[in-house]
Amino acid sequence: MVCIASALSMIGCGQGSAPPTTPTMSATVASLPAPLPASACADDQDGRYVAELFTPAPVTTVTFTGDLLADVNQPADDPAECRVGVVWVHGGGFTQAARNGPAEQAWGHELASRGYVLVSVDYQLGSGEPFGLDQATDPDRIAVVSTAIADAQTAIRWLRSTASQWRVDPNRVAIGGTSAGAMIALGATLTSPAVDRPCAVVSVSGDLDSAWVGSKPVPALFIHGDADMLVPYQAAADAVRILTDAGGRAELVTVNGAGHEITGVPTPGIVDAVTRWFRERAAAGCPEHE
Repeated sequence: MVCIASALSMIGCGQGSAPPTTPTMSATVASLPAPLPASACADDQDGRYVAELFTPAPVTTVTFTGDLLADVNQPADDPAECRVGVVWVHGGGFTQAARNGPAEQAWGHELASRGYVLVSVDYQLGSGEPFGLDQATDPDRIAVVSTAIADAQTAIRWLRSTASQWRVDPNRVAIGGTSAGAMIALGATLTSPAVDRPCAVVSVSGDLDSAWVGSKPVPALFIHGDADMLVPYQAAADAVRILTDAGGRAELVTVNGAGHEITGVPTPGIVDAVTRWFRERAAAGCPEHE
């Protein structure tokens, strides 16, 4: 077992950031960020987006395109008129799993309890054995990855187009995922036209294709175990360098001694890192991307 509260370290920041530091993983009130500025959204409660302030409402399952479903996780008894929305993409090597697995349910619960609206989405799966980006070299697998990325992009546009139904701020939408889902989230973000890009992206044990990267990419957080034998840790380190070199902001949270198992039900430390990233990069205002 990895004691993530003491095993996390962060490296690699773009845009002339400060030297690497070890973040504090405590979720005490003293560590909570300053409240968001008052706005028409009325989501400026102390601790919102990082502290567990709400009871999650029952999950709502809807169709977002074709026969693909989305599970909408949102806070109950929430006074906010508009909230940060997060599209979440499951893993499974592009051929397995679904939006409502144990890990995805946990992510939905954790983010809804902090005031986010998390939408866990299906995408079209390929057939055969699971694979990673480095194994997507034949036309069939390349097509599977491209189709999954397109489905995630559709999910982002759908969430924005139905934002009022879910009390989501369409200008504050982010995306994240685990394993293959992280790769899909990165591909969907980096290859979208600027007008369709989310505010921020999170990759848990993911990888990216350098061909996806253009100028000024969306802020990206990578969380990766340095003992991952399935998607090597170096993939995340390389991704941070590539995005930073392209003029973006990218950070890597290292889970010391951990493997690919961190793509399962998230630990409190991983949840804290992700929610703080989304709060800073999406809740506090989504920058325009060129």
